[in-house]
Amino acid sequence: MDETARLLEVIRGRNAKTVGLQFPVGLRTKAVDLAREIEEAAGVTCLVSADPSFGACDVPEMPVDLIVHLGHAPMPHLRYERVFFYDLPGPALESLAFVDAALPLLPKRVGLLTTTQFRGWLPKIKEHLESKGHEVRIGEPDRRVAYAGQLLGCDYHTATAVAGDVDGYLYIGTGDFHPLGVAMLVDKPVAIADPERGTARTLADLKDRVVRQRHAAIARAHDARTFGIIVSRKTGQARMELARDLKGLAETHGKAAQIFLMDLVAPEFLEGYRVDAWVNTACPRIAIEDVLQYKRPMLTPQEFEIVLGQRAWEDYVFDEIRA
Repeated sequence: MDETARLLEVIRGRNAKTVGLQFPVGLRTKAVDLAREIEEAAGVTCLVSADPSFGACDVPEMPVDLIVHLGHAPMPHLRYERVFFYDLPGPALESLAFVDAALPLLPKRVGLLTTTQFRGWLPKIKEHLESKGHEVRIGEPDRRVAYAGQLLGCDYHTATAVAGDVDGYLYIGTGDFHPLGVAMLVDKPVAIADPERGTARTLADLKDRVVRQRHAAIARAHDARTFGIIVSRKTGQARMELARDLKGLAETHGKAAQIFLMDLVAPEFLEGYRVDAWVNTACPRIAIEDVLQYKRPMLTPQEFEIVLGQRAWEDYVFDEIRA
């Protein structure tokens, strides 16, 4: 049974009359056609969530009988109510040329990583790499990750779990953020085999640029006296206990700190507050990818510890959200 047939079966089985659809940005082009298809096939009314969708940690409240969340795998440790994860069929692996392009960049012992979109390709790619003389490891998931070898933007367990058995990593995918997290956490080379471009690249230059940006953010925050500590309301991102600990740590060091509760963390929503620097406990991508959008320094919890003198720069680690 394909995913569309299974979705229709779930809709009928739950006797749903209204269905909410949630799309990541990259799949919005499918929204209207899929909504029409479901309405015609199941006789329901579909509501499309126009809010951003950042992952399985971010399922909205909608006045519907069933929410269909597209493009992400569920997080095993979360309890979802009235949610169906619609795993759109991934493209077929038609050529391994993009993997071959990465071969000169790889050590003999390599860890294989990807996102949920390309997870079905990993067995064939592993076999191909082994035929070329590589020893390949695919890390098993933790409680927040659904599949072996899968990375989240906030959880790199499948990489760190095999770190002792590999000398570098090969990431199968199109973006840089997921493998960047691995490169920042594990002092080993990471190569990207990009199936869309058909090319391979390393992360060395990007990692150096990000490290410089993080140095700059930490330096700018050293004279800050008042910190805003951001907590997300999203189920899979909420770290209120950590925020309270950071607030207490700030006050121990003679700094003022206030906790800010938000759903969508964006620059325009942080304007006007008398805060010298921000500490982000929500999605780690906010401090890293969006750093240039914020007028005041945006720190990760670990960077905040460096500012306060509780952690040395040599002990810098990438922020993760772990169950």
